[in-house]
Amino acid sequence: MSAITALVAAGCAPGGTTTETAAPTASQNNSSETSETSGISKEVPTDVDITLTLATWEVGGLFDSIQSIVDAYEAKYPNVTIEIATSSFNDYGQNIKLQMSGDDAPDIVQAGQAFTMMGPLVEAGLMRPLDDYAELYGWADRFGPGLLDQARFEPDGSKFGTGNLYGLAKGGNMVGIFYNRAILDELGISAPFASLADFQSALDAADAAGYTAMALGNADQWPANHTLSVLMSQTCDNSEMLGWIYGNDGSDFTAPCFLEASQIMEDWADSGLIDPNANSLSFDDGINRFAEGNSAFFVTGNWALPTMADKMGDNVGFTGFPPANPGGPARATGATTSPFGIGANTEWPDVAANFIDFMTGPETYELRANGGYAPLLTDVEIADSTQLINEYNAQWQAVIADDGLTLFLDWSTVGMGAVMFPGIQELIADQVGAAELNERIQAEWESGRS
Repeated sequence: MSAITALVAAGCAPGGTTTETAAPTASQNNSSETSETSGISKEVPTDVDITLTLATWEVGGLFDSIQSIVDAYEAKYPNVTIEIATSSFNDYGQNIKLQMSGDDAPDIVQAGQAFTMMGPLVEAGLMRPLDDYAELYGWADRFGPGLLDQARFEPDGSKFGTGNLYGLAKGGNMVGIFYNRAILDELGISAPFASLADFQSALDAADAAGYTAMALGNADQWPANHTLSVLMSQTCDNSEMLGWIYGNDGSDFTAPCFLEASQIMEDWADSGLIDPNANSLSFDDGINRFAEGNSAFFVTGNWALPTMADKMGDNVGFTGFPPANPGGPARATGATTSPFGIGANTEWPDVAANFIDFMTGPETYELRANGGYAPLLTDVEIADSTQLINEYNAQWQAVIADDGLTLFLDWSTVGMGAVMFPGIQELIADQVGAAELNERIQAEWESGRS
């Protein structure tokens, strides 16, 4: 089992933390350990069999982490069964609103922040506000306000970052660069890189030596989005990037800093630095090609940590995406992981909340760490770990210290992913240019927020 050094994770999401507590939802048991103000309870009934459904799209080590936490919870409460319903990320996002509207809606639902998933579910009244449980369990003492704010929404679904709390995250995530240690040693290259120019030189050196400079599997369209967004984390100031994601008036995806990143990615694709087969490969295919030892770099997030370690052992390393200029702040595409909330019509809200507390609390920190989640808890120290995990943690700490998490671009509107993801796929296939891509994305931003 690997362990992760605990990090002090401060959230970067703007917005106030004042909330309007929702009307209480009655518990399905007559526990004596209740909240006097809301009628909710921490106690899990032991005299009745309870089955909850948990909906998620996680795969690999992150899914294994969820399964291990479910197993631990069921061992603690033998009368409780938690059935995990899983599907691919794309299928999940397209179907979750319909699922949550049905008679067999999940009791616990993973909902991507902002307008990707959570907004439509909140607007339709399909998720239960959690402010009363947050008070009961002391979640505001466990997590900083910025981390909770990412799962807040106005009750009508019109704005995120403020309003009621609708979920709790298991950990944090951050996009960076996985690299093949043997190839870099052969080329005389060392990580981390001081600037984008230095990383560009490393890509060129790998290409000149006959390697695929950057492996990528983008058949599912979303992976290349992370490459573009983490580039923008370097070419744009945080205020400009976050302002666009949060929908601030006057934000413009065709502005120079956004266009610069799109042009860099277009150049990487046109020059063959990105695997020319990327659009025909799944995300897992891309990891496999990287693990075979023919590629120097792979850009993705910590959700790939367990798989990379399993396939490559000590030969894989991790470094942050370098700043545009030497000495610049540490920035990265990243946020809390997609929160887990409670379905509005669950029969067992108290038990669902108890599980979410267990899933995100100190009792299961090692189970989360082993799955590759960047730790959010500030009061748990975990022993030193493998070189790969230590490298990831060092970059995570640097980004958090510089308040450099830039969230995810597709959070900006409900339909952004449907426009952005295939558009980036077209960009790396040389079917659309950088300027046109950014214009399309800005048009969706404007229409999606009107």
